[in-house]
Amino acid sequence: MKRITGIALLLLLPLTSGGAQNFFPILGGQRAGTSIFTFLKIGVSARAAGMGEAVVALQQDATSLYYNPGAIAQFDKTEFSATRIQWPADINYDFFGITRKLYGRHYLGLSAGILHMAPMMETTEYMPHGTGNYFIYQDRFVGLTYGARMTDRFSFGITLKHVQENLAGLTMSTSMVDMGTFYWTGYRSLRFSASLSHFGPQANPEGTYRKRILDRDSGEETEVESDYEVFSPPTIFRVGAAMDLISKPEQTLTVSLQLNHPVDNAENISCGMEYVLFKILALRGGYKINNEEEDFSFGVGLVVPTGPVKVRVDYAYTNFLHLSNPSRFTIGLSF
Repeated sequence: MKRITGIALLLLLPLTSGGAQNFFPILGGQRAGTSIFTFLKIGVSARAAGMGEAVVALQQDATSLYYNPGAIAQFDKTEFSATRIQWPADINYDFFGITRKLYGRHYLGLSAGILHMAPMMETTEYMPHGTGNYFIYQDRFVGLTYGARMTDRFSFGITLKHVQENLAGLTMSTSMVDMGTFYWTGYRSLRFSASLSHFGPQANPEGTYRKRILDRDSGEETEVESDYEVFSPPTIFRVGAAMDLISKPEQTLTVSLQLNHPVDNAENISCGMEYVLFKILALRGGYKINNEEEDFSFGVGLVVPTGPVKVRVDYAYTNFLHLSNPSRFTIGLSF
């Protein structure tokens, strides 16, 4: 085991050095800004964010519906989670999810999220201080998840969700699919998982717009009705592993490593760690490698048992390099 750990550290050492960008030559970075519904890339769990979102191989709580639907078949109780994310530019993101065992090895989950902001005043080049009219920007989704535990070691899940955007009355919507697997290797507590999120058809805003075309021969402009361009959803493939290095009644130390392959950006790696003391207090840390905007994160969690119901409160701070740093608060119930 010591030899395996040493080899892993030697492999990860170049990634954490200043040459990380050289290890990841572009590898998709030129595709940045080519997808729609990018709010789906915002992590919805304070626990996950505190661990660098390296949680695809962790059965955490109802927020697993977002990261890996295959993990919900690992729960013994009904799980409920609600998250408030304070995003930059006075934008808020609210998420809730609930999972429940149906019967036998079958599980069901429901999740929804909404990204919203206060109404913003409309401005023009001639009225830069506002026209007196206001518009809203809002993204939302709702998803239904089915999970099944096929064996004591393997489970899978699939989510069907509807996604919609409203920008100043201009709307577009589509359907997407999430899929995930969860596998216990049998070696100590090592588990291995993979998930495919936000997979679906291309979409574009509803309706048409007036497009001006310049006639090069006459020099005159003409207007034609044109459809909006179509774009792909922000599909991402995640594969990761996690293991409890320390597993005792009074303390637990879990480490995780995850590879991320988004369709609209460069590949990157997430690393996470969680230390739980007396099953009450949790301290977390994470780091993202080859991510242009985020790097380190940390979080804290508190578990309060109240009879048959277990209450969890989690907070996470993520360091952004250019934007203001977001905060996440998650409240969870197990019953």
